[in-house]
Amino acid sequence: MQDIKRWFVWLIVILPLHLAEQFLTGLDELYELRGQLDVFYGWFANTDYVTVTFVGIVVMLVFLLVYGTLIGGRPRLIALSFFAVSGCAEIHHLLKTVLHGAYFPGAVTAIPFAAIGLQLMRTIVREFRKASATCAPALEQAYQQA
Repeated sequence: MQDIKRWFVWLIVILPLHLAEQFLTGLDELYELRGQLDVFYGWFANTDYVTVTFVGIVVMLVFLLVYGTLIGGRPRLIALSFFAVSGCAEIHHLLKTVLHGAYFPGAVTAIPFAAIGLQLMRTIVREFRKASATCAPALEQAYQQA
């Protein structure tokens, strides 16, 4: 778990740097996100319902992640993997840089962000495998007793 903590804290460090890069170079990602969300806002006459629904979904996700962390074991690892995947997903800034043929805001800090996310995911997978190996003998014994 120490390795997970070490990589996770680096995500905490890189996020404000990534946001600062975007504040300084452009919020292109925000405009793209707004365009994607317009689809959902078009489903309702009152857009406040969509906003409240999105907030509810985000809060529920946070609750589930915290609960998984509180349970421990595999649920903790699954909850933490959400953040690892989020870090890995920042590679999209580099992909957009290549597709646009020019710098896309956030591309510089996306490199360490994605690398940290990948390292965190590798560490989580390693811990998950250890947990599986630890559980296997107990499961085998329970199966034989049944």
